[in-house]
Amino acid sequence: MRERPLEGRRIVVTRAAAQGAALLESLRTLGAMPIAAPAIRILPPEDPQPLLEALERLDTMDWLVCTSANAVRAVVTARGPEATWPTSLRIAAVGTATAVALRAAGATIAFTPSQAVADALGRELPVTAGDHVLWPHGDLAGPAIVDTLTARGATVRAPVAYRTVSDAGSLGVAEILRDGHVDAITFTSGSTVRHVVEGLAAAGIAMVDLDPATRPLIVCIGPVTASAARDCGLPVDAVAASHDDAGLIDALLRCCTTRSVAV
Repeated sequence: MRERPLEGRRIVVTRAAAQGAALLESLRTLGAMPIAAPAIRILPPEDPQPLLEALERLDTMDWLVCTSANAVRAVVTARGPEATWPTSLRIAAVGTATAVALRAAGATIAFTPSQAVADALGRELPVTAGDHVLWPHGDLAGPAIVDTLTARGATVRAPVAYRTVSDAGSLGVAEILRDGHVDAITFTSGSTVRHVVEGLAAAGIAMVDLDPATRPLIVCIGPVTASAARDCGLPVDAVAASHDDAGLIDALLRCCTTRSVAV
């Protein structure tokens, strides 16, 4: 019989519904009972024109810098699935999931940073003074990568490629905690953390007040998400070593094996 190390575990997946299917299926394969509670939805930008105009000039850019798979999908949608990549364009991906999305769109990855975080990408991208960089990003992204690349002499164009808004799952997590036993809650971005915490607060639930022996384990896909969780007062139990679904599942396996299944 195939090993099912997460047998009987109830694991909440807060990722946006359009992106959570693969993780949910992987958890089922390992015996878990995953609960889809999407905390966010990914929507097009309110004004798509800046992104469209930037992409029309993609062949004049030296670098396309992608810091999320959502940005990649937004670019591909805006350009059309049959569009080819300019041969002179170099493309950077922040980490594994972003690189997978780019390769699926026919792109060749020229650079990934030593750590799968935007700050490292900004510091390590091999730009030279005068390089033109396109950074399509989400509406909640901070300006650090632009500031870093500009300070290094690059000219950065940074259109909003997508918006992140709250979904019903941010409130649904509170109902799940009230109505049933939960072994773990997974977070894949700072925005999923913030929306879930807001939903819990609206329902009068504070995770830090729950019994440490029985409260849901908090598992984050990477250090940026973990930092957001801690900033919101969540106790982080495990952080994925590789910032993708495989790393998240490894982190779940590490922390779940030390605790009995919730009953």
